[in-house]
Amino acid sequence: MKPTLSIIIKTLNEEKNIEKCLTSVVNATKNINTEIILADSISNDKTLEKAKGYPIKIVQLKNLNERSCGIGPQLGFQYAEGEYVYLLDGDMEIECGFLEIAISTLQNNPPLAGVGGYVKEMCLENLVFKNKAKKEFKYGIVRHLSGGGLYKRKAIQEIGYFSNKNLHSFEEFELGLRLVAQGWTLERINVPAIRHYGHTDTSLRLVLKRLKTKYVYGYGELIRSAIGKPYLLQALSNAKFLLSILFLWLMIAFFISINNIDISVILLISLIIFMTVKKRSIKQAFFSIFTWRV
Repeated sequence: MKPTLSIIIKTLNEEKNIEKCLTSVVNATKNINTEIILADSISNDKTLEKAKGYPIKIVQLKNLNERSCGIGPQLGFQYAEGEYVYLLDGDMEIECGFLEIAISTLQNNPPLAGVGGYVKEMCLENLVFKNKAKKEFKYGIVRHLSGGGLYKRKAIQEIGYFSNKNLHSFEEFELGLRLVAQGWTLERINVPAIRHYGHTDTSLRLVLKRLKTKYVYGYGELIRSAIGKPYLLQALSNAKFLLSILFLWLMIAFFISINNIDISVILLISLIIFMTVKKRSIKQAFFSIFTWRV
């Protein structure tokens, strides 16, 4: 008999978190006919060694050069058989009770393709996740689900594939764009769903790591994938701050080129003041400007 639920856990060097992740999944699915699929992007630590002690299916990339955030979900989906599919990162824990509520929500709403819940950020050691934790979730109908979500298998099959393997980030954002463009809806409910542990790197090291792993390429990759599609404006909106910064630097470069240094200085100072007021911290203002530059 085919499972009701497939949980896909994407991993890359998650030896610190994988055991608590898998334990939470096993506990949260005791009353649901579930298959657990770990999709690994060729971890070189003890992730798989620790995972083998759990009742799960493990699949792994063959080519190291294909590593990306988008390829893990798609790799796992190729082996999934459940009517519903839940996407989880290896540094997350799922809350007991959420899956039952999410499945019921999907069953009672035919146009609904996916359901997400409240994601609690557990790692607040750097500015990236501190800022993320401060953001209030929008509940109700949304355009995408970030931080894990439960999806109807038939909705994914209708749009062709689960995740874009070429994306180094924003794979869930892009999935939402494709589903909504096809006429499906997504909903975030105010129910605890995920505890996310994230990275323990310093703020600077995390930004540089995202550059090294091509995570920051995701903004451009998403826009490029949306060219000629009905959701191009949404893809551009995802990078609005970055595009604004690019425009500002072009303006500054223009005024410098015509020897109008004063206006260039005024623009730069105005940016710093604006971000300091917005972030209520000069430290976070400079960090945001630096991050956008990267």
